[in-house]
Amino acid sequence: MHTFQISESLLENFKNDKLSDVRINFLIAQANEQLEEMAQNKELYDSFLKKVNAPEKIDKIILWILLMSNETIGSKYIREFKKDFRKFIPVSDLADLLLHVVYLKKVKNIELDGLDYLLEYEEEGIEVMDQYAFTNVLLYIQRSKEAPMEF
Repeated sequence: MHTFQISESLLENFKNDKLSDVRINFLIAQANEQLEEMAQNKELYDSFLKKVNAPEKIDKIILWILLMSNETIGSKYIREFKKDFRKFIPVSDLADLLLHVVYLKKVKNIELDGLDYLLEYEEEGIEVMDQYAFTNVLLYIQRSKEAPMEF
């Protein structure tokens, strides 16, 4: 996973400049709410867990990332619970949460249960989310190096 290779200092700068606590708290609340909603339909929820082969001990943020980065699960969740999303969960939400999880581990030394599983998980949606998060940080670096030019 490319996102995990980002340096601690860059993660801290990106978090401070681009990832507000308000946004992260909103995304975490949204993830928790959606996981609780899924759990109300035990059969469907269990099928989702089985599909991603989620470990027994896993943090809710990581579980939500795993579930929503799986296009089949995301689409089924949207249909079954009549969500007002387009046809998918925005990859930017997943990428921001991934950056937050990596920030917690690398900068704050807080490891969420299931992080190792997430880092090793191979799924197309995870790769897309990882590339999106990594690209956002690269764009941040580029913009921070730009200087106004006068002619």
